[in-house]
Amino acid sequence: MAQHPNRLENAHVVVFGGTSGIGYAVASMALSNGAHVTISGSTQPKVDTKVQALCSLYPSAPPQKVSGHAVDLADTENLEGNLTTFFDKATQNGAQPVDHIAFTSGDALNIPTISNVTPETALHAFKVRYLGASLIAKVLTNNPQYMPRAASSSFTLTSGTNCAKPSPGFTFGTTVGSAMEGLSRGLAVDMKPIRVNVVSPGAIQTEMLQGFIDKMGPTLTEQWKKASLLDGIGQPEDTAEAYGYIMKDRFITGERVNTDGGRLLV
Repeated sequence: MAQHPNRLENAHVVVFGGTSGIGYAVASMALSNGAHVTISGSTQPKVDTKVQALCSLYPSAPPQKVSGHAVDLADTENLEGNLTTFFDKATQNGAQPVDHIAFTSGDALNIPTISNVTPETALHAFKVRYLGASLIAKVLTNNPQYMPRAASSSFTLTSGTNCAKPSPGFTFGTTVGSAMEGLSRGLAVDMKPIRVNVVSPGAIQTEMLQGFIDKMGPTLTEQWKKASLLDGIGQPEDTAEAYGYIMKDRFITGERVNTDGGRLLV
């Protein structure tokens, strides 16, 4: 019987949002499987720090296995040009194309309520998440040298379980996540044979989640635990495996993969 292949060995994996939380865990997961990893975040100093941290986790890996370039996804006026520059650097002008992209980027959500929502606050959360992913798709489509047109290539977005089971007061957060899921299905059709999917995490112990806990109080942690069949909050390294599965399964596209501790069954 033939040996089962490690489909991430020497693959080029790009992680947007790779300087913290789930994105950083995805970068670590890919490195542990022998991939070449490029991470991105909003500022170059933080990217450089996280590149060094990843190198320290895998000291036996050649230093060139990890690189990073900043892109401020909130700079919508210059977003397309900045993304093009990023992919030029990440791929050495197309000489080392990308095999997989994990998009986990997102700024801190200041979710309005129905009673105080304004046009500006309703649209704010779409800026980094929805527009960032949309313009990445455009750049990849118009510059085929950056990613092979093949089922071995993948682009994975991120939503959240509130799309399927909204929490009270989270209407507009739910809307953004739902837009990411719709975007992933549309892109799966329009970008074929590149595979496009979305991961839907539940409550995962990240810096952003801790910010909610610090703001709302420790009782929030207990509420999230009770909303799980596993009586706990997920860890980024667990959720990272969902992105790895999508990268390796060359027959999945247009799908949502849940990693939520059974929240949708509670």
